[in-house]
Amino acid sequence: MMTPSKSAFLPFPGPARKGSRLPWYVAVIGCIYYAWLGIAFQRAIPIFSKLFIGLGVDLPLPTRILFSTYAWFIPVLFLGAVILTIANQTAIFNDSQRRIANLFLLFTGVVFPALIVLALYSPMFVLIYRLHSAK
Repeated sequence: MMTPSKSAFLPFPGPARKGSRLPWYVAVIGCIYYAWLGIAFQRAIPIFSKLFIGLGVDLPLPTRILFSTYAWFIPVLFLGAVILTIANQTAIFNDSQRRIANLFLLFTGVVFPALIVLALYSPMFVLIYRLHSAK
């Protein structure tokens, strides 16, 4: 059996050099992203609230919770993500703390916005279903 040559395999990238600026650029982009999400949701949620009041639609529980808590929960969540992103670069975390912080940041940046959008559109889905079943 032949052994593969060393040039066939790419080495796994190691940690960033001490003093490298790349992690800070990524952190700044992450902070801008979290701030943008917070501002966008703070502006969009009242518009959906007015829309559903005008339509007279019964709101599902996740949407009612979102409408009643968005004024304080959205800023706390996304400001916390910005602070945690900066702390992840400046503070000395051990491996398990860094994993927990990165998991929280991943949830806040990817999963939570999708859940918010789902909660905003779920009354429309209910309305469409009721109109379709009324035929």
